[in-house]
Amino acid sequence: MNQTAAIALLASTLYGALQAADPLEAVFERAARSLSAGEYAAAEQGFLEVLKASPRNVGALGNLGVVYSRTNRTGKAIDVYSRALEISPNDTLLKLNLGIAYLKQDDHARALPLFAAVVAAEPRHQQARKLLATCRLYTGDVPAAIRELEILRSEQPHDSGVLYLLGVGYLKNKQPDEARAALDEMFTTAVSPAQTQFLLGKTYYDAAQFAEAEQFFRKAMELDPQLPNVQLELAKVYLSERRTDDASAQLRGILERNPADAGANYFLGGALVQDGKYREGVPYLERARRSMPDSWAVSFYLGKAMFHLKRPAEAVPLLREAAERNPREASIYYQLAKALQSLGREQEAESALVKVRELRAQALDREVESSRSVAGIR
Repeated sequence: MNQTAAIALLASTLYGALQAADPLEAVFERAARSLSAGEYAAAEQGFLEVLKASPRNVGALGNLGVVYSRTNRTGKAIDVYSRALEISPNDTLLKLNLGIAYLKQDDHARALPLFAAVVAAEPRHQQARKLLATCRLYTGDVPAAIRELEILRSEQPHDSGVLYLLGVGYLKNKQPDEARAALDEMFTTAVSPAQTQFLLGKTYYDAAQFAEAEQFFRKAMELDPQLPNVQLELAKVYLSERRTDDASAQLRGILERNPADAGANYFLGGALVQDGKYREGVPYLERARRSMPDSWAVSFYLGKAMFHLKRPAEAVPLLREAAERNPREASIYYQLAKALQSLGREQEAESALVKVRELRAQALDREVESSRSVAGIR
């Protein structure tokens, strides 16, 4: 999904013509070739050189966003895409890429208006329509998501992604027969019985039906013990059910085979911190941080661990980092306030608590509005 947008961006390499001398244009072109070849360090250096001389160069900003997105620096990608949109506010490609970057952070609420703007400008843009339906699905507007997905299904009858989302949507909407019909259709594209069970597990997990998800993931593991990601997904089910010991067993099994697995390190470290085993969780989170340097959640759990290990001076920068990357999460500011209070920085702590109250009030407003929408009240 992100690669598609990146390729689209590369297709217009000279996007927003360079108003600079020929040598600078040559730097831009070399950077674009490096990006196309996957030479990200060279591409980054080149685009930064262009921006040093021409800070409002939209093409350099957009392509630098692609570099950051491809190298898992999502926060930096969001920053440069946002800067580019300030200069070129009607650019649909930038909006699409920024929305995708927000999705990488699971921030559906921020991604939604960006995809809506793309669809408004280009009503036949199928990728944007699918992404908009995805955001609606995960922000509570399930009926609207289903309506758009059914239209996409009629246009792309064999699109497994659309069918998968429909399965999730119908399950969320308590329409199991319709969900099964969509999933049965999707399974015609599955390459093995194990993959079929895995996809079923994913669908039920995304619909928050964890008991069913566990059954399908276990069946997938029985059919193919080497099936990628199934053990991690099963661990996520256990974490959702607060079965920390079962989750830890699965995650430790993954790490025995691959100690550098970023997802397993993150989920195990986070689970241990949530379970009050702060010292034990830190090494896993530090390993995850090396692979996921832009993850707000890794920074948050590390900050929380440092606070409880009586190291608040180390906790504060980690929690500020988490807040910068996910400014809509109240729990970050609450933990930050506690760390600041322990350092005697009362004024800063109070500012963090004000943010907690604002975010909780906004969340309540959204919940009320969502309930009114579902009930048909306007």
